[in-house]
Order: sequence, then C-alpha cells, then structure tokens
Amino acid sequence: MAKHAHLTSVGLMIIACLISAREYYIGYEFQAKLDKEIENVSSQNFETPNPDLNVNSLNEKLTSSFLFAQAKFNSDKQQMLQVGKGDTIASLLASIGISPKEIEESTKTLRQAYNFKDLQIGQIILVKYHQESEMSQATLIELEFKPDVEHQIILTNHKKHGFKVDKFTAVLTKKFKRVEGVIKSSFHSSAHKLHVPKKVVSEAIKALSYAVNFQHGIRSGDPFELLYEEFQDSNGKYIKPGNLLYIAFSANGHVHKLYHFKSANGAYGYYNAKGEGVARAILQTPIDPRKMRITSGYGMRMHPIKGYRRDHKGVDFGAPIGTAVMAAGDGVVTKAGYHGDFGNYIRIKHASGYETEYGHLSKIFVRVGAHVSQGYHIGNVGRTGLATGPHLHFGVLYKGHHVNPMTIKQLPTTHLVKNDLKKFDHLKSEIETQIVGLPLKKHLVYKDNKEKPSTGHHHHHNHHRHHRHHEAHHAERS
Repeated sequence: MAKHAHLTSVGLMIIACLISAREYYIGYEFQAKLDKEIENVSSQNFETPNPDLNVNSLNEKLTSSFLFAQAKFNSDKQQMLQVGKGDTIASLLASIGISPKEIEESTKTLRQAYNFKDLQIGQIILVKYHQESEMSQATLIELEFKPDVEHQIILTNHKKHGFKVDKFTAVLTKKFKRVEGVIKSSFHSSAHKLHVPKKVVSEAIKALSYAVNFQHGIRSGDPFELLYEEFQDSNGKYIKPGNLLYIAFSANGHVHKLYHFKSANGAYGYYNAKGEGVARAILQTPIDPRKMRITSGYGMRMHPIKGYRRDHKGVDFGAPIGTAVMAAGDGVVTKAGYHGDFGNYIRIKHASGYETEYGHLSKIFVRVGAHVSQGYHIGNVGRTGLATGPHLHFGVLYKGHHVNPMTIKQLPTTHLVKNDLKKFDHLKSEIETQIVGLPLKKHLVYKDNKEKPSTGHHHHHNHHRHHRHHEAHHAERS
C-alpha cells in the first residue's frame, strides 16, 4: 500500500513538472516571437530616427500592437530615404517596392509643388507605405520632405481621389543683427569669425569694392560695423539672412558709410551719406578680392621676362588659374581671342569713352559683339602669352589712352534727388537710431565728417529714448 502511494506521489510530481515545463516553453516561445516582431519593426519600419515624429505616439502604437501573442503584424511601414548620387524620387520609391503606376501618378502630382531639378544629394525623404508581405507590391500612403529651411512638402494618397500635394511655408520673424569687429588678416576672415553669413559678407565686399582697394586700402586694426536682417522661426532659431542694411568701414582713417536703399524706380543699391550711389561705371578690381593680390602696379617697371625697364600700362592681379574674371562695367566686347604677349585677351568698350582689357586668360567665355553687364563672368585667370605665373593683366583706357585703374576717379552713376532723397534721409536716420539703441564699443572714429564719438551719458540717454527698437536689442543678445 505504501509502495503504491509512493508511486502515485512520484507520478503526480512528474505530471506537475511536465505541465510546468510546457508553460515555461509556451511563455518562452511567446516572448521569442514578441521580441522577433519588435525587432522586425525596428529594422523595417524605423531605420532612421526622425526628430519631427512624435516619439510618445509611436511608443503607444508599438505597445498596443504587441499586447497579445496572436496580434496581427502592422503592415503600414515608414522609411527615411536619403538621396544619393544619381537618385531620383522615382528611383527611391521603386527601391521600396512602390508600383510603377503609383510612382508615375505620385511624381506627376508632386511636380505641381516641386521642381525635381532642385533635388540635392543628402536630402532626406520620409515615406509611409503599406505592404501586406515581402512578396507583394507596396502602396504609397504619404511622402514628406523639406526642400529648404522654409518649406515643407507633403504628398498624400487619397485612394479613390488620387494624390494630393501640399506645400507649407514657415512663418518667419525678421530681426536686426548688428556686428562690429576689427580687421585681422582680411575683412572676409574677420567677418567670418564673427559668424556673419556668407551672403552678407559677399554683399558687403561687393558694395565696398567700388570705394575701397582691398589690397592696399585696408590694414590690420581697421574697424568695421554691419547691420543686417536675419529671419528666425517661432522658436527664435536662426533660419536665413536678409538684406545688408548698413556698412561702416574705416580704411586708412577714412570712414566709408553705405546704406541699402530702394529708389522710386524699384532698383536697390548702396548709397553714401550724401545719397550718392556707390556703383561706378568701372570696377577697380574685376576679380574676387579674397582670391587675388597685386603683383605689379601701373607705370615703369623692370619687365620680369624681357629684362629691361618698360612702361606697364595696367595692373597685374596674381590669382590661381581658373579664378573667375568679371566684366568691370557694362559694355560691348570688341576683342576676344589670342593677342600677342597678352595671350588670351578680351577688350570691352564702355560708355563715356572708357575701355577695359583683360590679358593672360586661360579661358574666354564671350564673343566679339556680345553685350555684357558689370560683374558678368567673361573668362578665367591663366598664364597664356608672356607670363611668368598665373595672373590677370587688367588695363583701363580713356579716349584711347591708358590710365591707372587704381587711381581713376569717376562720379557716382546715380544721385538721389527730391522724394527719393527725403526717403533716404529718413531711412538713414532710422538706421542710425537702431545702431545707437544697441551697445557700442566705439571702435569707429568718423574722421571724414564732423561726427564725434558719443559720451557715456549721451549713449545712456539714447538707449532709453529708443527702447522701442527692442528687436535690435534682442538680435544683439542672440
């Protein structure tokens, strides 16, 4: 009897162990299946993090999808696709299995809001799609991307009603940004170190190039001041630069003050304090001043190749081969080709009896008879003809006789009068007010007029009187 009881007890224990083992195995199988499905979602649906997605919302969807072992796998997917070399939006959609018909329909609709030529390598595109299985074709649900910092494009599949595209524009706020600094090695590098946007620096160099010789007209320690617009989003984050409104630049003790103004004819330009346009008929330097140096000036010199003194009827700008050469003014091309010692050569006839010439070019991009405007890319720096190294020979002629390009003086091409001058004086006053309303370090000493640096008391008074210009204060602190 005792023996049977013992056997019964052992049997019950074995049965209990088997039941426990089966429950453990079922639990293990369930957990393994759950882990695998979560892993599949991580690798297939969310390959690249998207900072614009609501993470909490995604976590809720994931949790609810896997509460039960028999829950159906969610067949709606999304991927972050990055544009590579040679990629198109159509090829990216094809890579995830979107049908050719849907690709054709979706890209046709997308073209209403976006120029495919603007697609850039590195562009990120979020694609949402539906796919029942690995073997079936995918259905596009939504496509979303930001072509630039200001816009967002969303393409949506409305099934029976087809695709619809929406283009959203961010609401930006314009602020004023004031920067002051001192030249170290160059204006460009000094402004760059102060985080002035490239667009603003280029605009300042272009405006100043009419009045300032960047090779010999500036020196280390010369101060400058800029006032420009910048656009911010609703969170106060910098998005893009606006117009350069004001430049003050001290070169060899002479201060150049330029103001951005739109005249009655709708043209924008930079004007000095008297309302005279700074744009002149002929530029002193037809090359980007950041890329050149003067290697030989105007007048008598020892010729580097011929070995005897000879009159040099122009200025040589040393620059790397391929550097862009611009037309110094509006005019008509009268010569374009090989021209003796000058090698590849261009000559342009301008108004009022002036001509300019460009020698030793590596390439020529204009033909005789072509009309060119100031700043037009006419050729590239080279070393053709009689040249010891890559440089541009730049000459200016007045009524058939050579003159020194660096000392030529011409009246401004425009002068504001009447209503334009009135509006300009008001704008100038507003700009000065905005600058006075900001903290000043008084680097600039205005020697070329009768202005004097403000005293501490005067500055304090103006600071409070013009407190209404809070945007400029805010921009300086940002």
